Amino acid sequence: MFEVGRGNGGNAVEAVADLLDRVVHRGAVVTGDVIISLAGIDLVRLDLRLLLLGIEGPPG
Repeated sequence: MFEVGRGNGGNAVEAVADLLDRVVHRGAVVTGDVIISLAGIDLVRLDLRLLLLGIEGPPG
């Protein structure tokens, strides 16, 4: 897939930018749960979902 620091003449910033470009082009979904509890009782629960997509502008 993608390797950071492979002798292609780029630096780490370019590698991260290239990786983000690939992720946005293909799309990604990130999910997670955060639960805050006290003494075994759940006080706050957050269900997180992030959809990352690239949107192209109008042609021309």
